Amino acid sequence: MVEQQYFVDVWYGDILLDEADERYWSVLNEQERVKAQSFKRQDLQRKYIKTRAVLKLVLAGYLPVDAQQLSIATATYGKPYVRTQSPVYFNLSHQGNRFAIVVSNIAEVGIDIEQYRDRKNLSALVGKCFSDQEAKFWLALPNIQQTKMFYWFWVRKEAFVKAVGRGIALGLNQCVVNPDKPSCFASIPSAYGLAENWKILDIPLNADEVCAVVLKTADAFEFKQTLWR
Repeated sequence: MVEQQYFVDVWYGDILLDEADERYWSVLNEQERVKAQSFKRQDLQRKYIKTRAVLKLVLAGYLPVDAQQLSIATATYGKPYVRTQSPVYFNLSHQGNRFAIVVSNIAEVGIDIEQYRDRKNLSALVGKCFSDQEAKFWLALPNIQQTKMFYWFWVRKEAFVKAVGRGIALGLNQCVVNPDKPSCFASIPSAYGLAENWKILDIPLNADEVCAVVLKTADAFEFKQTLWR
């Protein structure tokens, strides 16, 4: 019997779209083109075209279907998926001018990318979205470290709620990151199994960005990170 080869691949890059480049527009189906044209702001329209097209082009590399023919559906709580018998799971995140896509054949995955930036309401967000354990750890940090560590926690939480397909509505304070073990959760909602069965991967990008992938697995896998060009 051939042993299953598991993988977790991350694709990332810039969103800025050359208006003369028709390649991305040609990948979209009619429904996606209508949605793109519904955006009033040109920057949002171009962002949708680029990220949707790149997602389809990336997924087509793992599936026996052309990117133009690939259909992306949406689950009950908004998580996208492809209707195919091939076991391919994926997730997309974008922030500012950057996007990140994770693809795996193991289980549902989530990814989140954020850019470090000072915010006046961090304490309020911590009180709302962090557990007591996380908030206590964060509040004890020197002020100079708090912004970076806020996003360090945030991307892990976002990636988890995206992996389980519920999004922020699940409650970010319900998935608790272990401050002492960056790759582990301290606790998660019981509906999603044991916290120790979930894995957190830090994705190194630029110095001003933080990115994490979350998936449920006990299996060994090959990890690859690729810049989209």
